[in-house]
Amino acid sequence: MMEDTDPPRRHGQLREEAADWFAIMRNPEEAEIRRKEFEAWLARGALHRAAYNRIAEAYSIGKRLKAPPEDDALPSDAAFSDDMGQSPRRSKAKRRAVLILAMLGAVALVAQWAAGSPRDDIRQPSLAIGSAPSRSDGPAQLKIATAIGEIRSFSLEDGSVITLDTNSLVLVSFDAERRNLRLLRGRARFTVAHEERPFTVHAGRGTVTARGTIFDVNLLPDNRLVVRLVKGAVDVVTDVSAPGRPQPAVRLSPGQQVELHNAPTPLALEVVKAQANDSEWPDGLKEYSNVRLGDLFTEANRYADIPLVGATPDIDGIRVSGNFRITDSERLARNLGDVLGLAVISGANSVALARRCPALPKGNCRPPS
Repeated sequence: MMEDTDPPRRHGQLREEAADWFAIMRNPEEAEIRRKEFEAWLARGALHRAAYNRIAEAYSIGKRLKAPPEDDALPSDAAFSDDMGQSPRRSKAKRRAVLILAMLGAVALVAQWAAGSPRDDIRQPSLAIGSAPSRSDGPAQLKIATAIGEIRSFSLEDGSVITLDTNSLVLVSFDAERRNLRLLRGRARFTVAHEERPFTVHAGRGTVTARGTIFDVNLLPDNRLVVRLVKGAVDVVTDVSAPGRPQPAVRLSPGQQVELHNAPTPLALEVVKAQANDSEWPDGLKEYSNVRLGDLFTEANRYADIPLVGATPDIDGIRVSGNFRITDSERLARNLGDVLGLAVISGANSVALARRCPALPKGNCRPPS
């Protein structure tokens, strides 16, 4: 059994990294160059996203101009400095300038809200969690999406949070009476804020209604729908009914899931125990037991720019168990190579695992350990 996790950090290191990334992402030119590197850092886990959001929150709309608490304080050693060798006075002045700019931006946004001007999605690229718009002239419809290889969280106006898996798309429409959402592609985890308005998610041929709960909705490529409850309670109903005989809702308990088939006629909904091995997908982790490498490659390649492959068919048939971070295919290849004694061949179009390095290298090859 292998466990693919990050090494422990010294106290404050993660906070310092988050502060550095906040400074980088506020610079448009540098942000454009390093965006993929930044998103990869965020995708390493919930702790990274939380650390970044704590830094960003200190400068966001509605926060008072004051130092954060001691435990969440920004590092004093030039965290927002491009030149780590500059003097403390110069570093302090630069951080102060960043703070002033951030507050000026917040004032401008607050003024725009006060004027009631309609705005589209105000998701800020420098934040790990974006926000849904608020409009005074009727319900807003917000489109939130992730790119291939991206796992990202979005905060809605009611305090709910949506975490989207790679290549996923959700439409959000809130009004005074309802909170309606539609998953059009991919997978999402909904952490629902408790309030009087019902929270309803439509996807495929089903509808999920929840209040104050956490659940996953996965719309598969063949339009099958899988709903998994993490916490609380949800009601699931199929949109396919016989004439005059609406289908009753099925209530899930934590640890249960139900699958809705893409069928033109109503099918009974069967509640089963959810697979626990996929519960940590928002952090890019998944536990496997005796899985074929070929199947592991297929899942990891959903997140990869450069695919992970077996150099020969026998590699795909090797089986392995463990807790893997499938959102980083190069790192996954190195870990598998170490555990299984395989060579890792990094080329322009793929990262391949092989029994040994080829006699005529087609890329960089790390021999079996």
